[in-house]
Formats: sequence, structure tokens, C-alpha cells
Amino acid sequence: MSKKPKPHVFDIILFGGGVAGLWLCNTLKRAGYNVILIEKDRLGSGQTLASQGMIHGGQKYVLQGAVTGHATSLAKMPERWNASFEGWGEIDLTAVKMISDTQIMWPAGSILSDVAVLGAAKLVNAETRKLKKDEFPEVLRLKKKFKGPVYELPEKVLEVRSLVQALAAPLKGRLLKGELTELLPDGQCAVSGQVLRAQLVVFTAGTGNEDALKLLNVQEKQTQRRPLRQVMVRSLPYALYGHGIVGNPKPRVTVTSHADGQGGYVWYLGGAVAEEGAKMEEEETLRFAQKEMADIFPDIDWENKEWATWYGDRAEPFDAKGSLPPGPFLHQRGRILIGWPTKLTFAPALSDRVFDWLKDKDIRPLAKTAPPAALQTADIASYPWEVATWRRL
Repeated sequence: MSKKPKPHVFDIILFGGGVAGLWLCNTLKRAGYNVILIEKDRLGSGQTLASQGMIHGGQKYVLQGAVTGHATSLAKMPERWNASFEGWGEIDLTAVKMISDTQIMWPAGSILSDVAVLGAAKLVNAETRKLKKDEFPEVLRLKKKFKGPVYELPEKVLEVRSLVQALAAPLKGRLLKGELTELLPDGQCAVSGQVLRAQLVVFTAGTGNEDALKLLNVQEKQTQRRPLRQVMVRSLPYALYGHGIVGNPKPRVTVTSHADGQGGYVWYLGGAVAEEGAKMEEEETLRFAQKEMADIFPDIDWENKEWATWYGDRAEPFDAKGSLPPGPFLHQRGRILIGWPTKLTFAPALSDRVFDWLKDKDIRPLAKTAPPAALQTADIASYPWEVATWRRL
């Protein structure tokens, strides 16, 4: 009879190599825990590198009235991120590139949207500034009949891959690629043939959290998905970062811009364009997005552009009404924690929740085991627009 392999023992094992998992791994390592992170694909794949990279104080949630109970703590998130960007925060993120130091809100519809922009700006940030016409982004100055108002939000837009790289840099040897095949509530798991054990196992794996719950044989519904079909269009000569508001505060479109390597920009479109697009097939989505952009920016030739989409699921903890949960969330099953930050911005808050749990359970650094040599190092994923199939309509 062959002996069962002896498990590699760690303090904490993390699953999921997005921003939430990488942030948590850094804070745990800094606190002295022997921690490794397992990613089944590539670091930043899925929702992280497909995000728009906007660091905000929860304005999207506040505008929709979804997080009133947590508004104060969520509003502190940009302050914590900025501290790290400047080099004196909890993680050194001075190497992260900013593609814009600010975002804007502008009316993207009828007269009613002018009022909505004003209301949204007041709700979002006390430091919001109304721009003078000569301060408008160039693409808005092109609009012949456009008079504003345009409000500037002092909230950054990141080059997300540089964020993943900066978070990964201090974790050399701890970021491993592997497939989870077994998970027990006592903290033991099997990954690509390696038996691992920890005082605590934490999942921040997006849709991969569902796989963990299945392996734990959790019957009650714990997750929900909200599909999204982000739209990409190139090449634009102007950069734009912000939210086009209509008669209600929910953005008609949210735009970030990314250099295409040929002197122009890829516009990456979220907001209602992406949410409505999730209900359609790709061709219909692209036609819908083209029509929306032509209506919002009539002075741009949208016929002579290339288009593509990225389709994915935003994985979240289950809510009976299908609403976005009010901030980071943890589900416990034995020594297993299933975690969702619910948004890139809230990764530090999820880390706080885990540390509160560690303190409550009095889990202290103990293990000295080296990461298993049999598991390969996880590398970093590509942006959606770098691997997309582009076409003209």
C-alpha cells in the first residue's frame, strides 16, 4: 500500500490572483504569515485586467443608493490607495502607472442629464470641481452644441497591469499556478497533485469561488453572477476618462482610454453600454454601442472604426434581490473563507475583513514550509484589447 503524500503546511493559502488576492497576499506576508497564492490561469485574468482601472470612493454605489450603511468606510478607499501610490502606505505601489489623475462626469443625453450630472457630482465627492469650457477634454470641445456642465473628480485611473506587476513583485516564489481538485473544511486541499494544508484557506477567485463551494458541498446558494460585455473601439485620436450621465445617475457610458501603440487610443466602454450589451449577442452589442456613441459624440466618424468586445461575469455573493452587496463580504466554512471585494477599489477593505477574522480566531504565524517546487510560477495576463478579435461593422 502506497503512503499518502505528506502535505506542504502553510499558515495561509490564497486562491485567486486578481488584485484582491494579491493585495491580501502582500499584507499577510508583511504581517509575518507564511502565505502562498494559487492561480489556475494567469495573474489578473478574468475581472482584474478587464476592469476599467478606476479607483473611486464608491460613487457608482452611492449614486444608486446601494451602500448607505458602508459609505463612510468605502469613502476612505482612495485615501488608502493614494498612500500606497505615494510610497508611505501599507504596500509600496510607487511603480504603478496612472493613465489619468482625474475622471469627469458630463451630460450624455437630454437637458435632464445636465441636472443629473450636477446631482451626481455633489453626491460623489466634496472636492468635485466644475470645469471651465476651455478645460473640457478635447473630445467634448469638439461637440458643436455642447456647453456642459462638466465636473472633474479627483479620482485616479490606473494602468491595471502595472498594478498587478507592483503587487506581484514582493511575492517572488509565492505566486503559483495550479488547479484545485480537492478542498476540505479543515484547511487541506489538493492542487495539481500536491497536497497542501493551512491554518486558513482564503478564496478571492471570482467565479472560481463557485468551484470552492462545490468542493465543500455547500448546497445553499452563495453566489450570483452579473454578466458584462465591455465594448472596445479603435482608433480614437483623443483620450477620455469618465462617466456620461443621463436622466438618472447611472452612467449611460463609462469610458477609459488606452494607447494603441500607433499614436491613437482604444476606448474601453462600460456603464449601461456594457450592461445592456450583456443581454445581446456580440454583433447586436456592437451595433448598439456604435449607435450610442454616435448619439453621444455625433462629430466623430464611428463608421470608420474597429470594434471588439470582452464578455465576462462579475461574480458576487448572493443577494435575494440580485443587488450588489454593500462592500466586501466573507463566507466561512470551517477553516475556509470565501471572499469577494465586489470591486477593485475595495481590495484593502477585504484584507481588513480577513485580518479581523485572524485576530478573532487567534491565528498567528507558525509555518516555515517552502512553496512546493512542483508548481510553476504564475505569470501575468493580457488586456482584453491585446487579444481581441477586431472587426469593422
